[in-house]
Amino acid sequence: MPEPLYRQLAERLRARIDAGDLRPGDQIPSEAELGEEFGVSRNTVRLAVTALANEGLIESRAGRGTFVRQRRTVTVLHPLDPSGVPPGPKDAFKSTLEREGVKPTQENFRVEFRRATAEVAARLGIEEGDRVVVRRMDRLVDGEPWSRQESFYPVEIAEGTELMSPDDIPRGTIRVLKENGHAQVGFRDEINCRMPTRDESGFLGSPPGVPVLELFRVAYSEERPIRLTITVYAGDSTQFAYEVGDVSARGETGRGSRDREDG
Repeated sequence: MPEPLYRQLAERLRARIDAGDLRPGDQIPSEAELGEEFGVSRNTVRLAVTALANEGLIESRAGRGTFVRQRRTVTVLHPLDPSGVPPGPKDAFKSTLEREGVKPTQENFRVEFRRATAEVAARLGIEEGDRVVVRRMDRLVDGEPWSRQESFYPVEIAEGTELMSPDDIPRGTIRVLKENGHAQVGFRDEINCRMPTRDESGFLGSPPGVPVLELFRVAYSEERPIRLTITVYAGDSTQFAYEVGDVSARGETGRGSRDREDG
């Protein structure tokens, strides 16, 4: 039994995207143009476009048309110095992305006390129900939603420091921790895939049914875990690449935006 026309059209458009004939950021032809090119009705075109949008391959922009979605590569750097302190005066998120030629911003900061869930407690080496300080923020790149991040600190580490401020810390929280006797000596990453909350979908702009990527990073001092950072990314427009050692001769392969935790 032949596939419905809209699925055939969606497959042909998907092939163009995969082949690079339609590149990220490119506008796809209008409904009328696609209908004329492929000899199908506008309703068939709409169904095909909706199918591709649900896959996260394209997105509609009000008053502008439909475009191929851009996919950013999150390159997680593992330097020889595991402290994570960036070379410049800014935090790692901003200093690293600015070197990639994009404009990173952080906004909607919030600080609150919570009781540690079993998951948070296990990662921070504390008791379930212990108080933790949570810093939350939204992160954007070139004005577009990029990720949502929460960092959890044992209360005795955060209280009385700038970590309690509901504002950006331009020099980064890694430096604040070090200045207060908790120098980072390493970290452990875990990557999880799950369905988003309604709030996350609204912020990230993900199509219905598309999962998010969730990065758990536990930072350690010489004595103990000092921070758990959970960063949520849109699963349809983000991919991770880990760089270990000297890969400077890789050319353009795998280049993309580089990310660190709330550093």
